[in-house]
Amino acid sequence: MDSSESAKNDIEHASAGAPRSGALQKSSGGTAQAPASNTERRQRVVDEIKRRIVVGEIRPGQRIIEAELTSSLDVSRPTAREALNQMARDGFLIQEAYRGLRVADIQSDSLLDIARIRVALDTEAISEILADKTGRRMEALEDAWRTFERATAESDPLALHEAHVRFHRGIWEAADNYLLMRIWPVMEAQMTIVLAYDQFTRTNPARAHAIHAALMRAIRTGDSAQIRTALDVHTMDSAQELALLTPESSN
Repeated sequence: MDSSESAKNDIEHASAGAPRSGALQKSSGGTAQAPASNTERRQRVVDEIKRRIVVGEIRPGQRIIEAELTSSLDVSRPTAREALNQMARDGFLIQEAYRGLRVADIQSDSLLDIARIRVALDTEAISEILADKTGRRMEALEDAWRTFERATAESDPLALHEAHVRFHRGIWEAADNYLLMRIWPVMEAQMTIVLAYDQFTRTNPARAHAIHAALMRAIRTGDSAQIRTALDVHTMDSAQELALLTPESSN
């Protein structure tokens, strides 16, 4: 179904039981609010699926049932389908012929491949941050780090996950590299699956904070060897440990 047909279906769905576009809806407190756009509804579906993956309500490899989403989130099928297709493009979900969509699962080989690519891309981002003589990029990274430190005081697994992803996005954003930010959604999808599996197999916020603190200390030195060692410990060693916990490794 193309986007124009999806939009048409959403409009028809909305007109059946919701105010017309441009009308205001009343919140439970009586305050007038603009109706959510199709983009907002689609993002709500994406965010909810991510949340369920992170907290373990949906596990790697599990099928996603479109009808269940439309019912639980009160959105139209075209909206749910657009959200699912977006997540499939970004790598959160896998499309299977005749079986629909499922959450991307964890394979030990894939874990190590992702880790190697992350180390290479993080190394490039950090190099560009350190090459900035104005110090603005490093300050942006320090801001990302301070945000991460505040968030790690949270015990909620979703908050911890989001803090972790935001910090790594912050490294790439601080580099101010156009291509890195273009490919970030794909990397975020892979990180979400890996981190979600990590969290519900060996939750240890103190360990996660210590590893990231060591990475920041290495970056501040500006020494490429120390930075590479910290990235290997943070990313490669962690991936190798997690690979041993995947279901295929126990067979």
